[in-house]
Amino acid sequence: MYGSLVAVPASPGTSGMPTLIDRILGLWLEPPADPAAAEAAFRAIYADPLSVNDAVLTAADLVRRARALHRTYADLRIEPVETIETPGRIVLGLRMHARQVGPLETPLGTVPATGGAVRLRTVEILTVEDGLVTAVWMAADELDVLRQLTAGGPAGGHVIDPDKTVEIRSRTGLPRAALPRTR
Repeated sequence: MYGSLVAVPASPGTSGMPTLIDRILGLWLEPPADPAAAEAAFRAIYADPLSVNDAVLTAADLVRRARALHRTYADLRIEPVETIETPGRIVLGLRMHARQVGPLETPLGTVPATGGAVRLRTVEILTVEDGLVTAVWMAADELDVLRQLTAGGPAGGHVIDPDKTVEIRSRTGLPRAALPRTR
């Protein structure tokens, strides 16, 4: 349904059952096609609602995010690079490998599908209570993804839609180019 997905192999605990991390990665790699089943699958892992970077999201919001991920990327593979588990917390260092086949929405504008391969590094801090993820702090190296996807554009140009980009301004509100240079 979403292109070729690479499943994360279960790293069985002492019971032989997949760990919470395996279940999380597996769900993001291949969410159920049926909307109700997808929401139920997210509710089996995440509290509903939960906090993600201080925004309150529902299971339906997580399903929409998973669908958007798969509209943007094909050949998706998630590689856990580092895992730290303590009571009530899991910290994940992840490397996502994929091919961009759909538009990528960013704070700087929309990058049209390039077909290019990307590698995205993320760090996620999960709060876990009673077996459910109740909060997520996540940081992704999105600037590096933009660099990977736009590096092959025409000289001096970029593939980000200029009608949807924002102008970077200084704290004074003036465009950076308009500010006097000081030494």
